[in-house]
Amino acid sequence: MKKTFIALSALLFSVSCFAVEKAAPSTSTASQSTTQVTTLAPIEIDKQYTVLPTQPSPEKEVIEFFSFNCPSCYMFETEFHASQVIEKALPEGIKVKRYHLVNFGPLAMELSQAWAVANVLNIQDKVSDALYKAVQKDRKIKSVDDIKAVFATLGINPQEYDKTKDSFLVKAYMAHQIDAFNELKPVSIPTIIVNGRFFINPQELDNTSDEAFVKDYARVAGFLFNLDPNVKTKIQPDNTH
Repeated sequence: MKKTFIALSALLFSVSCFAVEKAAPSTSTASQSTTQVTTLAPIEIDKQYTVLPTQPSPEKEVIEFFSFNCPSCYMFETEFHASQVIEKALPEGIKVKRYHLVNFGPLAMELSQAWAVANVLNIQDKVSDALYKAVQKDRKIKSVDDIKAVFATLGINPQEYDKTKDSFLVKAYMAHQIDAFNELKPVSIPTIIVNGRFFINPQELDNTSDEAFVKDYARVAGFLFNLDPNVKTKIQPDNTH
């Protein structure tokens, strides 16, 4: 069986995103997944995660880099609900910070601004679903006016959209997105980075099924969230899972 999500998240030498068909898990695969719940590999440095040569974030955080133009990001959020699964593995109240790439695909900057507007208006979930559908499924986003039309379906008229887009808060959010990209330098999307130091390597996660893969992503993210981000040497593997 194709390991759909593994292929989608494979690292490349430039920021990349792939789309392949999602294969239905076979009976044998489902059986393997059930068995593997109790036999997951211990979490180890340079296997499930890598320590980046960056400064730790001032506060503990989990960042997802994504793009509405990316088919694998579309699957990550709308089909597997990965950020929600990951949040369940984090302390209560901690949300995954999702930053849109400003240089990936058509209207990348405009879509990044739309995502900033969504965050300022606190309608991220609604906008995420609507824009993914418009870009990936309906393929009807050809201009800024098309983006505004999506917001209009959510009760945000073009005038309010433009006013919010030009606000200080949106400009500040845009700066955060760009600064995070420049500092952390993701090479594929979707990518999850924890506490500004720890990159989760999707190639080393449980690949018995798409569901198992996302759950293992969450397991590793939860482990890394509680790890000292100032680590400089190799850490003993976690054998508690």
